[in-house]
Amino acid sequence: MKVEIASEPIVRLPVPYSEQGNSVSSKVSFSRLFRSIAEEIFDIRFLLRSGSGLKIVLKYMKFRRKRRSIEKKYKPATKAFVASEMKGLQLSNDWFVGHLPIWMWLFDRFDLRNRADLKALEIGSWEGMSAYFFLEILPNAMLTCVDTWAGSDEHDKEAMSAVEGRFNANLVGHAERMTKFKGTSNAYFMEKPKDLAFDFIYVDGSHLADDVMMDAVNGFAALKPGGIMVFDDYIWSYYADANDNPANAVHRFLEMKRGRFELVYLFQQVIIRKTSV
Repeated sequence: MKVEIASEPIVRLPVPYSEQGNSVSSKVSFSRLFRSIAEEIFDIRFLLRSGSGLKIVLKYMKFRRKRRSIEKKYKPATKAFVASEMKGLQLSNDWFVGHLPIWMWLFDRFDLRNRADLKALEIGSWEGMSAYFFLEILPNAMLTCVDTWAGSDEHDKEAMSAVEGRFNANLVGHAERMTKFKGTSNAYFMEKPKDLAFDFIYVDGSHLADDVMMDAVNGFAALKPGGIMVFDDYIWSYYADANDNPANAVHRFLEMKRGRFELVYLFQQVIIRKTSV
C-alpha cells in the first residue's frame, strides 16, 4: 500500500447553507432533514435490537440533539486544529476527525487540558490520529497506546504493516510522552503494574461485543474515581447479529455498573465518568 502524506487539511468543512442560493439551500435543508430523521429511526431500531431499553433510547435522542450545539460551538476550533496541526500526518482515513468537537467539549468540561500528570490509555490506536490529538491537546498527559496492529474482522490483514508504520511516523514527535504496547488489551491488563490507574481511557479496540465487554470491565477497574471512559463506534452494525456489535456490550456494561458512573454523553460514542468503585 502506498503511504501518502497529507499536504492539505484532511477534512474540508462544508460551505454554510446560508451562503448558498436560496432555492438550493431549501432543497439541501429538506434533504438533510429527511436524511436525519431516517438515520434516527434506523439508529433507534438498532439500539432496541441491541438490548438498549427505553431509557437509553431517550438518552440517545437527547444527546443527538445536543451534539448539534456542541458541533456549532467547536466548529472553528476543529477547523483550525485540522488545518494547522494535522498537516503532514500519514493517514489513509479520517474516522476520528468527525468526533473532534465532542472531544474538545469533553476536555473543556472536565478541564483535562490543565490537569497535571494526567494518565491516559488508548485501546486501539490504528494510525495514531487519536493518539496524536490527545498528546497535542493534553500537554500534561502520558499516553499508553495498546494495539496488535494485526487488524480485526473488518480489516484487510495485508495492509496492517503499513498501518503500524504510519502510527510510528505520526507519533515520533511525542515519543517521550507515549508508551506503545503491541499486543492484545487482555495481555496489557495482565502485564500492567497493579497500582497504575488512569484518568482517561478510550476503548476502540476489537469491536466484537465480547471483546468490548472485556475492555470495559478491565478498563473500569483501572480507571480512577472521577476518571473518564469513552467507547467508540457505539452505533456500528458490522456483524449481522446485533448482539455481536459494540452497542450490546455497552448496554450490558452500563447495566452492570449502574450507580457507579455518570453518563456524560451517548450518541455515536458513549462517555461515562466513574463516580465510585
